[in-house]
Amino acid sequence: MNKSGVLLFLGMFFCSAIGDAADYGFAIKRAEVVPSDAGYFLNADIGYQLSSRASEALKHGVPLTLVVKVRLHRHRRLIWNKTLFSKNLVYRLSYHALRNRYRVYDENKGSQQYYVNLEPAVEAMGQIRGLPVLSSSGVSADTKYIAQIKAFLDIESLPLPLRSIAFLMPQWYIDSGWYTWSLDELSRP
Repeated sequence: MNKSGVLLFLGMFFCSAIGDAADYGFAIKRAEVVPSDAGYFLNADIGYQLSSRASEALKHGVPLTLVVKVRLHRHRRLIWNKTLFSKNLVYRLSYHALRNRYRVYDENKGSQQYYVNLEPAVEAMGQIRGLPVLSSSGVSADTKYIAQIKAFLDIESLPLPLRSIAFLMPQWYIDSGWYTWSLDELSRP
């Protein structure tokens, strides 16, 4: 391939990457830590919008792994915050052509659900309810707590041939960024 052919290929590659930019992304819509008699629980709503490349790969049988990271820290003034809770919620989204169904496998619970369309599948993954993050005994009075949550597409879990391509294409870097909020004083339930 000559120099102009390489430049043309790179130009087409980057133009296609820019054109897809507004069509995808993950967003934390709502997150809260609520008290109950058994402790403190996280409820969150996450919006998942896959890029066209990720959707196309999914439709052609490539499973996608989506990870939700959850952290709860005790704020300390003079030294770094103490991590009280840290967990990765891992979901594997796949398409089964013979069944014409999308499957969501929750690796933490070991359960799976099937959906006719992609939209209800990603909506189900985006609803986190009742995730225990802290016991009632772990709460100190007059202490500031910081909660964080983020969702991302795990490129490392893609099949090896696709992984090398995914590292070069921005459509595979889908990440909500950290959603952080302060829980000034957790009241005992």
